[in-house]
Amino acid sequence: MKLGYRLLILVITLAALGCNNANDDKQKELELKEKELALKEKDLELKIAESNQKKIPLKDAVKLAEAQFAKYLPTMLNAHNAYLDSQDTFTGDFTGDGLEDIAIYFSLAPNEGGNTIVAQGLTLYKNTGTAVKVIAGYEPDYMFSFLKINKGKIYVKKLAYAETDGRCCPSIKTTHALTIAGSKVY
Repeated sequence: MKLGYRLLILVITLAALGCNNANDDKQKELELKEKELALKEKDLELKIAESNQKKIPLKDAVKLAEAQFAKYLPTMLNAHNAYLDSQDTFTGDFTGDGLEDIAIYFSLAPNEGGNTIVAQGLTLYKNTGTAVKVIAGYEPDYMFSFLKINKGKIYVKKLAYAETDGRCCPSIKTTHALTIAGSKVY
């Protein structure tokens, strides 16, 4: 008889513990959903705050990008022992967010002189609507010319020499659409 009571008490205790575990699971699930909701609310608040910030016109975004480029330019010049031979600024949406971004093309010539390019590339700036942020640099090991920004892509023309080409005039030209992946461009 005592064994029967003990078994009954054990069954009741286990059943109660099982209910507590189910309640604990439901409580944890509820807490998780509350945390997710709080994160979504914060994200929404950030988006609202961003949308309330004053939007900058494209010409101001270009000026900001060019100022950032000018600030970094001495580092590039020292690294290549060169001077800035040319610089051009292009705009178009290459990040897919509907805002015109900025691409700055540059070519560097050697300080010692001569008719050569020691480096050329693009510095890419994302326009957030309120500021610009450098997202990538493109400095390939081949010569190229900038073509256009169209439908979210940057197009360049790769330039290569045939055996009979003069140094001034590479004759092999192929169009290449750049791919932007994180902070890499290829």
